[in-house]
Amino acid sequence: MASDERVPPPAGGVAVGRPAIELAFHHVGIGTADFEAAIATYQRLGHRLDVEVDDPVLNARIALLACPDGRGPWLEIVAPLSPGGPLSALLARRVLPAPYHTCYAARKLDEAAAALSDAGFRPLGEARPALAFDNAPVLFLYSPAVGLVELLQSPPPRFGGAVRSSGLV
Repeated sequence: MASDERVPPPAGGVAVGRPAIELAFHHVGIGTADFEAAIATYQRLGHRLDVEVDDPVLNARIALLACPDGRGPWLEIVAPLSPGGPLSALLARRVLPAPYHTCYAARKLDEAAAALSDAGFRPLGEARPALAFDNAPVLFLYSPAVGLVELLQSPPPRFGGAVRSSGLV
């Protein structure tokens, strides 16, 4: 297929005007004001804490927990590091604690972001390094249909490493 041809949509997907981009579902982001209590609760449910960091670039405290069987998606617990962080509006509206974003791993962040933009997603800022993922770049996008989506470029091996295709954009 030539690079300028439209890609047929995957089952239930959206056709976009560029080559298909592989995405792999990676984690669910759960926002909270009580970081330690959220981690402890998920540990009681069988999840294993793998990473806990304070990320000043993202202005967030982040913990990554593996699923009890090790085969499901990761959970990312996110809490404000200081006032005015990315969760401030959600906390002010009292919609947290709750899942608030899904994350997909991509080999090439810029290509995945362009494909999602073609599909109606709006980027929220620029890509930034994420300390919790060994400084792999992340980018948040918004869709009126599904809300907040995070793209993670080539996560480190301990977090699933290579992108396993679960969908095409």
